[in-house]
Amino acid sequence: MELIAKPTVGVGFYIFRLIFWAFKLTIVGNNLIKTKKEIVLKKIKGISSNVFVRPKVIICWTIVAIGVLTVVLLFTGCGLQNAGWQNLFSDVGLEWSPDGSKIAFVKTTYYNQGSNWGVIWVMDADGGNMVKLTDDTEKLNSPVWSPDGSKIVFVGPVNKRDIWVMNTDGSNKINLTNKPGRYGEPAWSPDGSKIVFKLETSRPSLDIWVMNSDGSNQTKLGSGDSSALSPDGSKIAFLYGNNIGSYDISVMNADGSNQVKLTDKMSTGLFAWSPDGSKLAFGAGAVKSDIWVMNADGSNQINLTNKSGGGGPVWSPDGSKIAFGFESDIWVMNADGSNQINLTNKPGNYFRYAWSPDGSKIAFVSAGAEEKFDIWVMDADGSNKINLTGN
Repeated sequence: MELIAKPTVGVGFYIFRLIFWAFKLTIVGNNLIKTKKEIVLKKIKGISSNVFVRPKVIICWTIVAIGVLTVVLLFTGCGLQNAGWQNLFSDVGLEWSPDGSKIAFVKTTYYNQGSNWGVIWVMDADGGNMVKLTDDTEKLNSPVWSPDGSKIVFVGPVNKRDIWVMNTDGSNKINLTNKPGRYGEPAWSPDGSKIVFKLETSRPSLDIWVMNSDGSNQTKLGSGDSSALSPDGSKIAFLYGNNIGSYDISVMNADGSNQVKLTDKMSTGLFAWSPDGSKLAFGAGAVKSDIWVMNADGSNQINLTNKSGGGGPVWSPDGSKIAFGFESDIWVMNADGSNQINLTNKPGNYFRYAWSPDGSKIAFVSAGAEEKFDIWVMDADGSNKINLTGN
């Protein structure tokens, strides 16, 4: 299951508020009364009666304040603690085949403003028998295996973003959408009969749709972003924008009915269903993201990392552990938050991790020198790391 979500937006709200008050301050400065030869200075509320400020000084310091505080927000993790994880999760394809024998991935040179769209390849789980499925001229992404392992759905090209399907040897490519709009984040239903996806017809309008696996019967389910089907296919969890400029998690039936909001103004990000469908793990936090877990109905919300940080939770196949990202490393912990272990723990940038179907290994992407991507695999305890692509 492809687990994709928007960044834990909170920072947008704070920057907006900053610019809003800076703008008000600038207007106050511009409203200072001009006389024949000089500018009559007007007192600013809250400043001592003996202090006066020139309009140009107000404007200059306002610009400086916006710049400084924006940089502080970006680099101290206010709402963007895991924004890098969200973007890389969305853009770098990496997925095990259902039987664990192969890995589909997108081969690209570097990550920079969406340039990580590239060519879809498949290789054996040990890195052997690497086969290119799409042409070098095509910039594609988001390869996802069908539940029976016979097909791969994907998104592309980058400038149009339709949803396509092909056989696992790259043959018989079919455009399933081929209509106006930007399609993304396809996910198969457990029985392989349907595909849930995101459609952006006009910014910032995002909707969740479903269609038959052959592209027929395309149906809008509701407004929202970044959806994930429950393991039994009966529910769809998704992100929905709240009134402070960030996202909360909602859930609905697979036919779009009975939409219920599960979180409230938590600035949620990446989320994942537990293998048995009874819980949802998610990253949340406007200032610093933590990993939380809750029941599928939104009850019993528990902070597992408890302000130590983290994002991008992915359950192990047996539901006993959760892998997550923190400060460019890949971590794992028990499902109750105990025994948190850094699996990578060395210089580098590690992201887009995925458990093998039997839970014995974790595949991940590493950005090395010059931000070149490689696919690695390691045992579930972090040992025996092997570079499969060897760039």
